[in-house]
Amino acid sequence: MSDFLKTFLNARSLKAATKELSLEQMEETLSKLDAIVQERRDIEQTRQAQEQAKLEKLKQYKEMMEQDGIDPSELVEVFESKAATPGRRKRAPLPPKYRYIEDGVEKTWTGQGRTPAVIQHAIDNEGKTKDDFLI
Repeated sequence: MSDFLKTFLNARSLKAATKELSLEQMEETLSKLDAIVQERRDIEQTRQAQEQAKLEKLKQYKEMMEQDGIDPSELVEVFESKAATPGRRKRAPLPPKYRYIEDGVEKTWTGQGRTPAVIQHAIDNEGKTKDDFLI
């Protein structure tokens, strides 16, 4: 918690902090604080009214569904089952196309992505081609 909040929320600290202020300054501060509090009340009141309206609509929809013989849990099941079906499958990994030896260990490369340093070095310095590493 900031020092300001500690002072602001403690009556004794607030009294000591405002000791040097004139009465006009304190009244101006009070009117500004009242405006801020009223604005916050209005926002909260609007939010509560929106929440209440939403609950009323949900209640109305539930009653309409029950009148039509639909159990609300059925609706949830329908949407959950549609969401559970995968839209796109993961691609199978590609088989390796190239074989090379690095630090005495035989490794493979699919040919996609960055060229392994060993193969790149052989191409740049030894005059080899990728075809020399084909499996």
